[in-house]
Amino acid sequence: MVPGVVLALLLGAGCLGPRAALRVEVLPVETEVGTFRIEYPPYKEAGARMVRTALENAGPRLARWGKLQTPVTVRLHPDHASLERAARRSGYDWLRAWARYDVVDVQAPDTWRPVSATQQDLNENILHELTHTVMYQVAADQGGWRQKKIPAWFREGMASYTAEQAYRWPTLEALARTLEDNPTWEPLLRPEPLYAEQMPVAYGAAHHAFTFLVNRYGQDTVRALLTEMSRGPDFPVAFTATVGLPPETFLRDFARYLRLRGFKGGRMLRPTDPQGPSEPPEPQDSSQESSAPPPLRMSDPTGVMARTCNEEGGGHGTDGARLARRGGTRASDLAGLAA
Repeated sequence: MVPGVVLALLLGAGCLGPRAALRVEVLPVETEVGTFRIEYPPYKEAGARMVRTALENAGPRLARWGKLQTPVTVRLHPDHASLERAARRSGYDWLRAWARYDVVDVQAPDTWRPVSATQQDLNENILHELTHTVMYQVAADQGGWRQKKIPAWFREGMASYTAEQAYRWPTLEALARTLEDNPTWEPLLRPEPLYAEQMPVAYGAAHHAFTFLVNRYGQDTVRALLTEMSRGPDFPVAFTATVGLPPETFLRDFARYLRLRGFKGGRMLRPTDPQGPSEPPEPQDSSQESSAPPPLRMSDPTGVMARTCNEEGGGHGTDGARLARRGGTRASDLAGLAA
């Protein structure tokens, strides 16, 4: 392991006294997308090594969207309480990491509950968070990233797509049925009311909408959208310029695709703008769709649902899906939330 640099972070009088200091080790990491600096307590060296591996593994998938313009500090927190303080969030038991423009806060993997994180768990979590960071840095500078009006469906959809997290969310069929049964829900336009009890609906819709965007218009268009925002326009203007239609029209196309089951039989609905390019639809497991899973339940009484959040930054939690991989919960139960 590369020797760490010891920092003395003086806490100042009025806290623990003028001579008190908190020792933090620093581990620099260079990857193909940019430079990282891992800050961690000396007794969490094993966790820092896992974070370094996750950063290195994330590089190839992140590189499709661009590179970091500014080094990113990854702060490893010794427990959940310190992560919540750093994220300025309280009562988010599912939270495992929180990303901003040039800082990612991560809970030490050995303190994740109900089970400690494996390297695979951390790899996925870090990749999701770094997708937010790369997106922010490619699209804006440090002073303007919050003003770009990037909607939640794009932010979280892009992160979930990049981290290949479709297995966490309801299938297209399950999502379509759920929205039919709950016509007042708007997971793409107004996801906030669904975050507390219907996280899979909000983030499943985001994942599928972003996948629909990539399948129809290509990853080059997404990259062009980020580049266009970096020139000054906000998301709605840049989206219209690069995709060829306003984001509201695109979302109506996706809603129609979902409602009319355009994902079945390899059929793809034409875009509203006839000049818009068309590509093959998102691949679907035919056995999964033909089984017609029931609608999503109104709550998660088991308490193991994977949850993700983003509000001028991004947070991610993985407990439910981790339990599914380890046999604690069936993966099918989490994907379709079947009773």
